Amino acid sequence: MKNKKIIIIAISLMVLVFITLSIWYSLNKDNGVTNINKEKISEYNNPIVPNGFKKVETETASWELEGGVPKGFNNGLVIEDTFGNQFVWVPVDINNINYAKGYIENFKVYDKNSMNENDREDLQVLKYGGFYLARYEAGVSNEMQNTLNNISEDTNDIQGVPVSRKGSRPWNLISLKNAKLNSKSMYITSQLESDLVTEKQWITIMQWISDAGYVVSGDSSEWGNYSNVNFKFNGLYSIDYGKNYQYGENKSKETYNMILSSGATDRNMAKNIYDLAGNLLEYTDEYTEYNGGGYLCAGGHFDNTGGYCADSLSLINTKPLDKVGFRVVLYMK
Repeated sequence: MKNKKIIIIAISLMVLVFITLSIWYSLNKDNGVTNINKEKISEYNNPIVPNGFKKVETETASWELEGGVPKGFNNGLVIEDTFGNQFVWVPVDINNINYAKGYIENFKVYDKNSMNENDREDLQVLKYGGFYLARYEAGVSNEMQNTLNNISEDTNDIQGVPVSRKGSRPWNLISLKNAKLNSKSMYITSQLESDLVTEKQWITIMQWISDAGYVVSGDSSEWGNYSNVNFKFNGLYSIDYGKNYQYGENKSKETYNMILSSGATDRNMAKNIYDLAGNLLEYTDEYTEYNGGGYLCAGGHFDNTGGYCADSLSLINTKPLDKVGFRVVLYMK
């Protein structure tokens, strides 16, 4: 009789455990996606500042609260780490976002019901309401910044930690492989990761920029560094496709094919982000089988005219080129 009671108790416990696990699975299952924390931590108009970063006030975007929301939430809020690297908040209101401007047919919007474990950009937006993008094109590592002459694929197609700082020499002549490794090396902590910007993020940025009145689908020469534009700038420049650089103060760009250092002029800034149009094409983390296979590059470059607009995703490449660089995006965990 005693053994019978023990068996009944054991079976009851097993049933209880099974029911508990079933309830847990049901609560954590969402269209086949499990073990993903989708709890919303922040809103698109009131972003979280990652640990180790500080808020930076700028002329165009203020963190000062107005009604509990930063005044400049939609103008390009800037954060900065302890090394001076700066990033800009790209807000994504998934209830009002609109991709009806012809960027990509049947483009998948940010949707909780369609996300999966590989769509980090989806999870970032759903959880935090947006993402942080490097304010500047990736600059070469600190160790490489003073190398301004005899630059080549041999000197640039190497691994190192990039920077996102004003006045940096942009990191071109680098392969997709090393651009991705270097992007990932910028932040590897329990709370933060970094990587190349994705195609989906680029299109989101272009929508945001376009809504502010910048031409992203036509001729972007009014706010980009292209071969057919004239403007003044302060900073490094190269007239030989990035082999050698010199410094110019209030220098005239004229119509030369010049690669400029990051943030050389506010003329080429949109929503507090520099050089999205022209200067260097930027690798995206998007592979395509088209034309033999490769990764999409975005934004046009210094040897293009402005018709190679900011939202162009035309070049397919993986090899080091003088016209291709990259830009880093952050992933908060």
